[in-house]
Amino acid sequence: MSTWSLAKTLFSGIGRVPEKYRPSKELEDRLKAVTPIEKDRYVVEKSTTEQLKQQNIILEEMCSQCRVIVAECDNVGRIKYCYECGHLKPDRTRHCSSCGMCSVKYDHHCPWINCCVTHTNYKYFLLYVVYTSLLVYFYLLTSLEGVIRYFIIQKWSEDFGKILYYVFSFAAGGVFGYYPLGELIIFHYQLISLNETTVEQTKPAVLRFDGAADYNMGRMNNFRAVFGWGVWMWPIESSELDGLHFDIRYVNKHNNIRFVRVEQEESPPNELVTGQTSEKS
Repeated sequence: MSTWSLAKTLFSGIGRVPEKYRPSKELEDRLKAVTPIEKDRYVVEKSTTEQLKQQNIILEEMCSQCRVIVAECDNVGRIKYCYECGHLKPDRTRHCSSCGMCSVKYDHHCPWINCCVTHTNYKYFLLYVVYTSLLVYFYLLTSLEGVIRYFIIQKWSEDFGKILYYVFSFAAGGVFGYYPLGELIIFHYQLISLNETTVEQTKPAVLRFDGAADYNMGRMNNFRAVFGWGVWMWPIESSELDGLHFDIRYVNKHNNIRFVRVEQEESPPNELVTGQTSEKS
């Protein structure tokens, strides 16, 4: 199961941003023209109030042209846009500096497997960590037999080399089983309980209209968002989400009607998109 989960993590494909989020070259050039650039890098934070206003207008035009609606904004209140990839960012999308590309519901780039962990392979990555941990714990338990046998047989001198091997292996396996594997399981359990990703824990998502809003829909719903409709412990596809649109828990209840997950008639079957409704008076 560990090997199967690792293979699914590596070969399931990374969740990339669809082409429909890429605006026209004209709008892209207009946005870049009103964005400060420093050392070949666009620095939105140094934009003036007038530039931010113009950027927001252009970004709204991009959303209209691409026919997409997003709920997240960046730290200066603009709709999120990646200047390196040249497209709008769907909710929970981040740019991976290691890969040089954006990934949907980006969690982190794992150096151990040299792969981005995103919406498409997050479940498999977690199962890989869980089953590898269980494999280590099974090895530790079965290694106890050698220690018990040593004290039963009592051939102290003859088997001293063997007992040193068992003790060393047990200590090394115990350390590896707890850190990093055990710590990873605990850490990601806490993240899933809050419906957060690794990057969102360090830099929380900012949602428009309600700065205190988040994606925490309750523990059971949060786990289902990751593991899907069933077969949670099997590395097979079971997700009910598309990695682009997510339910939002607004602290201000008046904002609940602003963004809802709806079906679009022109969308393929089962494709969920975020829609915006008009506010009731």
